[in-house]
This record gives sequence, C-alpha cells and structure tokens, in this order.
Amino acid sequence: MRFTQILPILSLFRDAKATGNPSYPIDVEPHNYTDSEGVLLQGFLSIPNDEQDQYPAVIILHDQDGPDTYEQQRATLIAQELGYIGFAADVYGFGVELPPDDGSWGGPRAEFVGQYTGNATLFTTRIQASVDYIQSLDYVDPTKVALIGYCLGGTGIVHYLNTKGSDSTVAGACGVHPSLFGDWGGPDGNISVPALFLTGGSDFLTGPEAMVTLESDMSVSDDDTPWETVRYAKIGHAFSNWFHEESYDERVDSRSWESFTSFASEVFGNGPSPAEATDPIVEDANYTDTNDGDYPLTGYVAYPSTVEENTPVVILLPSTMDEDGPGLYEYERQRATQIATDFSYIALVADIYSHSSKDNDYEELESIYYSNTTKFMSRVQAAIDYAKTTWNPNSIALLGFGFGGSGALMYGMGLSGEIDTAVKAMVSLHGEVAKVVNATADMFAAPDGTESGSWSGGGGSTDWSQGGEGSSWTSGETSTGSWGSSEASGESAWGSGEQTEITNSNETSSQEAPAYPWDQRSSSGSSVQPQILIQSGVDSDDMSDVTKLETILIGIGANYELTRFSDAKGEFTNFGSDAYNPRATARSFEQVESLLLEVFAEDSAASTSGTAVTVPIEEIAAPNPAPTEGDQADTEEETDAPSSDASCKSMSLLWALFVIVAVQQ
Repeated sequence: MRFTQILPILSLFRDAKATGNPSYPIDVEPHNYTDSEGVLLQGFLSIPNDEQDQYPAVIILHDQDGPDTYEQQRATLIAQELGYIGFAADVYGFGVELPPDDGSWGGPRAEFVGQYTGNATLFTTRIQASVDYIQSLDYVDPTKVALIGYCLGGTGIVHYLNTKGSDSTVAGACGVHPSLFGDWGGPDGNISVPALFLTGGSDFLTGPEAMVTLESDMSVSDDDTPWETVRYAKIGHAFSNWFHEESYDERVDSRSWESFTSFASEVFGNGPSPAEATDPIVEDANYTDTNDGDYPLTGYVAYPSTVEENTPVVILLPSTMDEDGPGLYEYERQRATQIATDFSYIALVADIYSHSSKDNDYEELESIYYSNTTKFMSRVQAAIDYAKTTWNPNSIALLGFGFGGSGALMYGMGLSGEIDTAVKAMVSLHGEVAKVVNATADMFAAPDGTESGSWSGGGGSTDWSQGGEGSSWTSGETSTGSWGSSEASGESAWGSGEQTEITNSNETSSQEAPAYPWDQRSSSGSSVQPQILIQSGVDSDDMSDVTKLETILIGIGANYELTRFSDAKGEFTNFGSDAYNPRATARSFEQVESLLLEVFAEDSAASTSGTAVTVPIEEIAAPNPAPTEGDQADTEEETDAPSSDASCKSMSLLWALFVIVAVQQ
C-alpha cells in the first residue's frame, strides 16, 4: 500500500483534534444498570446524530471525581465527532456521596478511592457491569466495544486487563495517565485485549519502575494481541482534563486523543491495510560534507507533484547499504517516494557512507560512525545544509531508520554541538537505542564518572518517587540517578566541549558532552522548539536501555515523545525485512505525519507573522461549538462542579499511599 491508503483515516483524526474544553456541550441521557452483586450504577450515554442499526461504543471510566461534567463531555465528543456511542460509566454506585477531600494523606477520600485501587476484583466487577450493559443494547455492535480510562479509570484499565484480559470480549482498552504507583497484582493469564497506555514523562505515578512493571505484565499478551505505550516529555498527571488548569496540556491532550482515535478505529476494524513497497522515483543529489574536507556524498531526492518556495523537506537517514539488495538505500528511496507523493514534502535520502563503502563493509562502517559521533553528526549536518541552500532554509525534519534512527536521536541529543534552527523534528524509527546509549555513555555520565549519583541537565527536575525536585530513583536493571534544575542559562552540568577533528580514528569517548542546545532557540530567533519522536520495538530495544535514554532526555530538557510497540523487532518498518510489522509501521507513520503537520504549521505561522507564535495542532480543526444557556443549565443540574486541580494532585498522592498500605496489609 502507499500512504494514500492511510490518509483518509488521518483526515478523520485531524477533524477530531479539537478534543474539547470546559464549555464543550453535553448531550447525554442517564442510564441505570447493576453489577453482578446487584449494586445500582448510573452512567451517561450519548448517541451519534446519524442513524445506524448498530454503532461501535466507547466506555469511559471516570477519574476520582466520578462520572461528572468532564466524562459526560467526553461521551458527547465521542458520539458527535467520532460517530460512536459514548458511555460515561459509573464505578462508585448510584447516589454514593464522595467523602470530602481535605488534601491530606490517608484522609476519608483516599480511603474511599482505595476501595477500588487496592481491590482489582471489585474494580473489574464494576467495569464489567458497564461492558455487559452496553453490549446488551440493541443499537450497539457487541463486537465493537472499547474502554478508555482516565486517571483512576486508567488504573482500572490495568486491573481489568490483569484480571479479565484473558476472556474479555471488549475490542480494546486504553489507559490515559493511569496511577501505577506501588505494586499491583500481575495478570491472571494471557491478555487477549489490545491495549494502549498514554502517560506523562514527568508523572511520578507512571515513573520508570512502573513502566517496567507494566511492560512485564503486558508481555504475557497473546502473540497476535498488540499493545503500546506512549510517553510525553515534561508532562505530569491529569494532562487531558481541561478543568485542571495547572496540569492540563492542550497539545498533549490533542496528540493523545489522536492516538486513541486511531487505536479505536483499528480495533473496530477500520485500520489501515498493510503497506507494500513501491518503485522509487528519485533523482541523484550530489553534495559535500564541508566539515570533512568537502567529502563527496550522493543522496537521492523525491519531489511532490507541486514544489513551492516554502515546501518542507524531510531528510531520511538510512538504515543499511543494501549490499545484497537492488541498490544503495533502496528502502529509503521507496519511503522518500511515498513521502513526496502522499505527504507532499520534498524527501531527501541523505548519504552517510556511500563513497567509503568501497573500502569497508557495512559492519565496519557502522562501527566507525557509532564510535565517532562527530563524523556521524557532520554527515547529518551536511544533508541539512544542502537542503537549506537548495530548497527550504526554515522547515526541515529528520526521519531516521535503524542506524539512521540512531543518528536522528544523537542529533536531537545535541551531539552536533547545536540543533540547526531549520530542523523542527527528529524522528527515530527502530533506532538501536542500546547503541545510542553506549555511544554517548561517557558524555552523559554523572560528573564523578560513575553511572550513579546526582546529576542535572537543562530541562528542570523530575521526581519519580513523590513528585518533588531532584529525588533519585531506580528502575529495573538501570542505574540510579537524580537531577535538578540548572541555571537560567540552560547549560547542562556536563560542560560544553569543543568540536574535535573529524577522522576515522576519533572515538566518541574522547569527546566531551555538548552544551545542550534546546534553550538556545530563543536566543537564535527561532520560536519553534524542536520535537523528538521515538518509535521503539519492545522486541528490539530492552526496557533498561530505553529507561536510560529517557533519563538522559529528561535531564537535558528535550521535547520528546516515546512509543513502544509490542512484538516489534528492529527494522519493523522495512518492507523487505523479516521483522516487518505492518501494524507498528502504520501506527508509526500516523504519528510521524501528525507531528510533521504540527511543526511545519507552527513554523509557517511563526515566519508569516514575524513574531514568536505557537499554533497548537488543535487549531487546524474547526473549534467546538459553545453550549447554549439551556445546555449549560442542563449541565449544571445534572452534575456537580468539577474539582480543583489541587484536589486531583492531592488525590493522586493519596491513591499512591492507599495502594501501598493495601498491598502491605
């Protein structure tokens, strides 16, 4: 398949990007039902406007405040914008009065919520009651029912999969910023429900140790049952709830919502069909590496049907030389052709080592560039400089595969000395994370040269233990470390270092760590912060290496998004590879395209105005209608006012304490 088969689905996601706001209208009806113990529950159901015999349905599991305004708005949004039945389920029980939240540890609210976070059986019973009820409705397709849980509801997703995942009839389950603090019971058997987890990189409730445990639990899934985790940099808890002003992040709410809508479309049987290779239509692109004695390089370029002055450029960093294949960089030339044809960007396949391949085999060449990141980054910068002078000096993205994915990551980590202001995104597809970590180990080690200890970077602090600043943490087999805020200059604690001479014998270990360049964007006149997108296969990148990489990215203040795909090996996007995974490939390129739309749109808006302007990707879609006075009145009668952000944060801590106490008891 060409990417054009994905684009109709992506257009649906673009239309759904305006995820909601505190004024989003509510159109729901109360529905009473009971669980297996006869407990009365009341949910709120929203039906799409178009008439069908049967609809798919999405069940929303509420946060600690119960199925209030927020969940009812989500239900309405699902019905009106996605065309599915939206049902805000009830976990607590009809008429149950929530205890007061005094924000203290171990208070009455924590004890109440702990009945569910600490009791997987009870939580699962209430969730299954909503599934049984929705599947019993004549106008619902019982084979197309999915779950999405927020905060407390996300914790319920984990409990449900572990308890009921082997025999559940739901089509899929998604947990959004779940609380995974402390220990929880592992899976009772194989998990046969496709799953998606959307978490904040700075959320202490989903810290590294919790993610290691989650991946371990999900690894018991059936071979043909996909699961996926996504991490968003610099994002804390409750990032999707627009009533929580301090924690809500409009951009990540949009990206996570898009990821869910794509997931729901897939599990409901409307996902993209497997991709197929296409014949490359490219031209030679001859340029030189001026930092390496004008070293001659030959890349390949594919053009869209129309090229304008501001057409963005995507630079593909290659994976292999295809020594036994049809030609140099054959796979990347195919991808370049598809990107030009279907995304309407200029696509340049960069040359890293073609002319030196006459004297070295692939493994020798790879070793040279991994051990000499200065040389590697010089080749990447040469392609960037060529794209800037030939086509577009402002809008460029790096897209690397395998070895090239490592190059995109290293460039995003600042190993070139600076991130060119023209580069808006760096994408790593199956980018050999262990080799990146090993190649940069000496650069990003603690000041005393050991892997453990206290060290800091330019991106502020994250505490994986209790949300404070500069605390240390441990994660599986990874080393311990901690970080805190750096000075206002944004320079990291690792020092700036000088560019070393480019030779084949120059090893990475002799280089000092670069001064991290993220904060240099403001002083250079660029208003668009670069984004790193990492697409990792669970079967190719060990979680301990991924955790080490994320530690570095957090420490240096990088803007990253990290996705892990189950049953995905190295080269999972390569048509001709035994590791080719059509699902992971389709999901990856959906995320790639949406990110490129975002960063190139932001850059276009900023350059047009001449001032620092940020355009959230939600604004690409039409804004949501505001409710009428009657709608608002109905909302106020049916629901209580949403709780404050402080309440959500304090309850997150209280859940964590109660889970620990419950487990110990």
